[in-house]
Amino acid sequence: MSTTFTPVETLELFCRFCGKITPCQLDRSIAENGRTIDRTATFEYYCTKCFKTACFCGNDLLEQIKAKPDKKQQPREYSPMEHFYIGERIFHKKFKTTGLVVGKEPGVPSTIIVLFEKGGMKKLIQDVK
Repeated sequence: MSTTFTPVETLELFCRFCGKITPCQLDRSIAENGRTIDRTATFEYYCTKCFKTACFCGNDLLEQIKAKPDKKQQPREYSPMEHFYIGERIFHKKFKTTGLVVGKEPGVPSTIIVLFEKGGMKKLIQDVK
């Protein structure tokens, strides 16, 4: 039995149509089994600038955290063997800077798009076995 999942309503995502990072809003969710919204569901976000949409699997999204809004998320150290979520903050040891995961690209291994505080946007691999 799967548990319900609530993704983050608003994310900073890389819009492939605008070609830049823009605020994106959750538009709708599509349950795989037709009823239960869980991590296997698909979630559609729309760009607040161009209004084009992009779909993401719940396995790639951060869950909405019921925490204090002023509490800043601690970055997780980057490793190519780990799985990262869109909206998650990471720390890259080699670059010595933190960044925000703003997108994903499919493939084996999959690629995350990270906006670093110093160094701009970079693509990094994840889920290497």
